[in-house]
Amino acid sequence: MREVLLTLAACIFALLGFALLALSQQRHLERVFESNRPPAQNIRAQRAIGFIAIGSNLPICISTQGASFGSLLWVILICAAAMAVALTLTWRPGWLRGLRSLLYLCYLLVPPRRGMHTRF
Repeated sequence: MREVLLTLAACIFALLGFALLALSQQRHLERVFESNRPPAQNIRAQRAIGFIAIGSNLPICISTQGASFGSLLWVILICAAAMAVALTLTWRPGWLRGLRSLLYLCYLLVPPRRGMHTRF
């Protein structure tokens, strides 16, 4: 049961990581939130947290499944998560609106530096 829950957590982290990476791009942010979008204050922090969420899955997968199958499972999970986020952005971008609070959490964890302009 522990292995199943950790694998499910790795899958959720991969989905959230790729969703954060996708929403760090202006085009996807505009498509998901339309006119009521959150401010793009700290894109680097959002991308860093997305990469950390994706990369943290590797130790989880290796600890639950072993080195050989765990690394294979990690590759499969990140491929499936990337495809799921891409298809969600294509057909149902409104489903990612629930991540608004996660975006604000990224801004609270790593506040933007003064005088730093955000570039996409």
